[in-house]
Amino acid sequence: MRHWWEDAVFYQIYPRSFMDSNGDGLGDLAGIADRLDHLADLGIDAIWLSPFFPSPDKDFGYDVSNYRSVDPRFGDLSGFTRLVCEARKRGIRVVLDLVANHSSDEHPWFLAARSSRADPLHDWYLWAPEKRRPPNNWKACFELGTAWHRNPATRERYLGTFTRHQPEFDWRNPAVRRAFHDVMRFWFDLGADGFRLDVATAYAKDGRLRSNPLSLNAVPDFFQRHLYDRNRPEFHGYFREMRSVADAAGERLLVGEPYGGDPRLAASCYGERGDELHMAFDFDFTRSPWNARAFRAAAERWYAALPEGAWPCFTLSNHDLPRHAWRYGRGSRPVMEARARVAAAVLLAIRGTPFLYYGEEIGMSCFRIPRNRLSDPVGVRTWPLGFLGRDPERTPMQWDSSNNAGFSEAEPWLPVNPDYRERNVSSQAADPGSLLSWYRKLTGLRRARPELREGALQFLDLDAEVLAWERTLPGQPGRVLVLLNFASRPVDARIPASAAVLAGTHREEGSRIQPGALALAPNEAVIADCPPT
Repeated sequence: MRHWWEDAVFYQIYPRSFMDSNGDGLGDLAGIADRLDHLADLGIDAIWLSPFFPSPDKDFGYDVSNYRSVDPRFGDLSGFTRLVCEARKRGIRVVLDLVANHSSDEHPWFLAARSSRADPLHDWYLWAPEKRRPPNNWKACFELGTAWHRNPATRERYLGTFTRHQPEFDWRNPAVRRAFHDVMRFWFDLGADGFRLDVATAYAKDGRLRSNPLSLNAVPDFFQRHLYDRNRPEFHGYFREMRSVADAAGERLLVGEPYGGDPRLAASCYGERGDELHMAFDFDFTRSPWNARAFRAAAERWYAALPEGAWPCFTLSNHDLPRHAWRYGRGSRPVMEARARVAAAVLLAIRGTPFLYYGEEIGMSCFRIPRNRLSDPVGVRTWPLGFLGRDPERTPMQWDSSNNAGFSEAEPWLPVNPDYRERNVSSQAADPGSLLSWYRKLTGLRRARPELREGALQFLDLDAEVLAWERTLPGQPGRVLVLLNFASRPVDARIPASAAVLAGTHREEGSRIQPGALALAPNEAVIADCPPT
């Protein structure tokens, strides 16, 4: 039996940057609800919302101070249920971001835990005795120093591998796990369709607090092999418990963010018997250079690593990574535009669930942000190395050419990208040749052709610069052919049979492709219907 998330197109929303409904310069839940028609027109089946829970914003929502409420800046619980209701009317599901590796240091749980070793909540967090030196070499990656932070009240140090404001839970404690199971049930009861689990494999740390061995990799590993401060095998048991909670609530999704770059780690999150997470992110695509062979190799590694029966997902951008239009554009607007179309075809025609990131459908890029407008703690601490901060990929959505890109009547919390007057939803919606129209074409084609949702994939060896595959369904006589020229020059690809164009960047729908040598234009994408062989 197929599950809804296997056929869905997901769309990640960073709430504070999507749409401001009340003129305070900050996006909110009501703003998202007001813009759902755009997502429905885009062909989106599910939205993933980055955190909107109460937070002191030391890591912009990823430091939660109340897991069962909405930050007043974003709305309230009734606003959340309205959003779910309005999304349902449009056939869109709602998935939340669960930040369960750590809380805010202002969460009542931690305030109690740090007050006394005798407090019942003290053992919900990870501690080490206060000594002249930290117990090991684990690092706080956003502070570039030790991950062990002093707590004078108990003469101990607590663990925070991101910042000192994000103390980490001891997931070996059954009370912690039960508390998060209750959090899951709370949001399921309010209509949430699932959770994306933030740094999920980091839940499990080494019980003996051993130091990590050294490595030569500076970014992002701080010259360490992270064997002990994350990804310990105990997380599999935690995932199985969470899966039981999700399954008991019905068709609810758990998709995990592994804390590491090895596809085998991501694949392990599914469980050997398929009883852990429903999906996990592999980030090889986000690290791949603009090269057909690199993308094929990344996909093949991911497919090979997955357990039997596991369903993959793919993404090119998110709130922690520079936008792919910027990564692949090389500073040239025409190159960026052309490659963004090819990238969209990769994501929406490959075998697996696609996760889009807000704004990619119009080609939003990254721009340098002035120092006095920086918000991200990584960007602030590593300035002027602007490429290390995450603010550029979190700028406000570009809706139209009016002031502040139609995002807000007030000054936005981050500057709007300077190209918003030319690059926005309103201008592209009216242009059948725009990037937005191309995305709509691809999502519509994905819905219309079951081969693109659930069919098998067979890569084709046509040219080193061409990424090509066929999608087929058992019992279905036809095939869908995908041809993607990654080169900035024409390339000849030999096609074994005739085909009819379903979607193309350079060819009209319905036009015929004849067998033999096919001249692909620079950065051309073609999706075609092939007759039975």
